[in-house]
Amino acid sequence: MADAGAARAWLARWWVPLTIFAASRIVDAVFLALAAEDQVALNRTRADYYVYDPTQADPGYSGIVSNWDAQWYRRIATEGYELSAPGGSTADTRNTLWTWAFPPAYPMIVRLVMALTSLSFPVAATIVSCLAGAGAMVLMYRLVIRTGGPFLAGVTVLFSSFFISAPLLQIGYSEALALLFLMAALNFMVDWHYLWATAAVLALSMTRLVTLPFLLVVIVHAYLRYRREGAFWRTERAGAASLALAGAMSIFGLFSWMLLASVFIGTDAGMERSAGQRSFYLGWFEDAYHLFGPAGPIIVGCFLLLVAGSMLVPSASVWAPELRAWSAAYPAFLLAMTPILPAVMRYLLLTPTLPVLLAGTPRQPTRRTLAWVGFVLVVLVLCQRWYAANIIVVWTEAPRPAP
Repeated sequence: MADAGAARAWLARWWVPLTIFAASRIVDAVFLALAAEDQVALNRTRADYYVYDPTQADPGYSGIVSNWDAQWYRRIATEGYELSAPGGSTADTRNTLWTWAFPPAYPMIVRLVMALTSLSFPVAATIVSCLAGAGAMVLMYRLVIRTGGPFLAGVTVLFSSFFISAPLLQIGYSEALALLFLMAALNFMVDWHYLWATAAVLALSMTRLVTLPFLLVVIVHAYLRYRREGAFWRTERAGAASLALAGAMSIFGLFSWMLLASVFIGTDAGMERSAGQRSFYLGWFEDAYHLFGPAGPIIVGCFLLLVAGSMLVPSASVWAPELRAWSAAYPAFLLAMTPILPAVMRYLLLTPTLPVLLAGTPRQPTRRTLAWVGFVLVVLVLCQRWYAANIIVVWTEAPRPAP
């Protein structure tokens, strides 16, 4: 009986997150297909939209999969990273250099799938994104269940799969792959597999330039080990060195792809993504100041304090300390480094605790809790429908921000 119970628990750790994620992909596929009916023809590059592969109006699901940044990923997956041709036009040179602004992990994996299967980019991108998203949800469930129990783990996967911007987890965007590498890094850190965590952070740096907040994860983990064991680096030098390497990779990962790109296209073009940091751009704080005056940065700061405080209260102990550290550091990183744009909803896909916190962090499946979870789920699904129809779809010829 014990063996049967253990087997059921092991299977649950797979089928629960995979079933939830599969259901969400079906729902989002329907939303994307319906939203495609309103898309305008995209035959030429616009001020707000780069066109690599033109599409007609109402392009269907396969056309939506390649929208926005997916046009750049499609070019990279099809042609690879190129150097500017001598004597090329200014526009051609700018477009060629801008492909290097996108880290290579996602488009190169899609390129490999296309080469091995002869599938088109929309199909290959959907497969890669869905498989990466499925793996991320399994690892997310594993990370949460150890401290929060199966119900909280299931709710976390549920709300992440149906988050407002979760339709992006199955189109030609790198978010699903980044979430997979992040969940792997957090799981490795919790399991004390520091070298594997370092490798996962490196992989994350080749997917999205968001590794710096992981430094707080390493610091919190090291501090908790120190509280339990004292100066552990004296008796376990190899482990301490591996942990320090994970922290160093968190810093280096923010610049790793830009430095590598600089070797091929020069320092100015290669480091263009860091121009805001080098000019001390303060993201939401600065934008909020321009919009609302001194009250703007205060409001943003209060929001960050609220998020950080939610990770410090006793009820937050249901999350692993490493996940709590990421959940506090990553939103601060976003608001300090990015402008006020709809893309923040995409970035928040890497904060799986956020929608659960908004729902009160439900831990037990009581009747009241289930009703509340169901209500939040309905709201998220309605928001997804709006997001697919108004943010992912290009429904107007007028310039607008990308998702």
